[in-house]
Amino acid sequence: MGNFEETGPLRPPVQPEPEQRSSSRRWLLWIAGVVLFGITVLSIGGISGYASGLDQRNARNDSETLLIVQEQFDLGVQDLLEGRYELARQRFAYIMGIEPDNTAARELLSEALIALDQPTQTPSLTPSPTLDISPTPTLDLRSMDGLFAGAQTAHGAGDYDAAAVMLVTIIAEAPDFRRGEVRQLLFTVLRNRGLDKIWSGDQEQGIYDLTLAERLFQLDSQASSWRNSAAFYLFANSYFGLDWPLATQYFSQICAAAIWDACWKYSQAAWEYGNKLMKEEDPCGAVPQYDASLGTREDSGKAPTATEAFDICLTATAPAPTPTPSPTFDLTTTVTPSPGPSPTPTITETAGPSPTPSETPTPTLTSTPTPTDTP
Repeated sequence: MGNFEETGPLRPPVQPEPEQRSSSRRWLLWIAGVVLFGITVLSIGGISGYASGLDQRNARNDSETLLIVQEQFDLGVQDLLEGRYELARQRFAYIMGIEPDNTAARELLSEALIALDQPTQTPSLTPSPTLDISPTPTLDLRSMDGLFAGAQTAHGAGDYDAAAVMLVTIIAEAPDFRRGEVRQLLFTVLRNRGLDKIWSGDQEQGIYDLTLAERLFQLDSQASSWRNSAAFYLFANSYFGLDWPLATQYFSQICAAAIWDACWKYSQAAWEYGNKLMKEEDPCGAVPQYDASLGTREDSGKAPTATEAFDICLTATAPAPTPTPSPTFDLTTTVTPSPGPSPTPTITETAGPSPTPSETPTPTLTSTPTPTDTP
């Protein structure tokens, strides 16, 4: 028989004590808490990073949108200048869909729509150039030469509208035909037409023409100065009837140059400003405004109002009257009796300043008796 080790009777497995089970449970809970905390931190970090990424993406999208809008605006102006009105309309309509408050795009969109509703103008000059726009394999450069010559003639005669139409037609049909000369002449036409409109009082259209000209070449100092003056006039005019103090301030500067109707508007604004100050019970503030208004533009019907304001201001600022001191009266009467049965007093008066009529002097009698005994 084999050898067997005596192992003794079988015993049940040893169960952990209650304290050991509690310690193990606490350890597991602590580990689970650490893991949960880590997951939370990572989640918050991920959310923050995602939000930051969204902000950066939105900022990048806004920047890209601005670039796209500016690019479409520039292309739209070029299309409008070169007679591609339908394409210009689409570009400006696209800009309005992104920026509904874009005033410049709205105005140029209106220009494109107006051009689309009107038939293409055919300038009539002598000799009248003809342009065959039907598709042909070879462009008739002789027609372009005639059209360019017609534009030069129109420009020399001061017919800038006709010259602009012919030059834009050349650019649309043959962009490379005498490119430098055509663009230089178009710049001159737009520049001169813009100045003519500004001088005649059409500031908005004049500024528009000069802006188009500036996209071709740099403006000279005269054109830039007049464009700035026209823009400042429109700025001042935006306050006329709405804010009389500001309208007075701005039109006074333009009136110094004596251009357009700036002096008339300055006179009117100053007068209304004076009326405003009178309602606010400030006649002394209204006086210089009335003076400025009447000094710029005489109006006999307004003179009484200015005089009234001056009188009210003078009364309000007059000093209080100083009281006149009452005169003093000093009267001394000396009576010297003469010998005899009834002495006749002799009165000697010494007076100070002239007494007032209301005062009645009361003499003081001093009697010196004379002895009757004869030595």
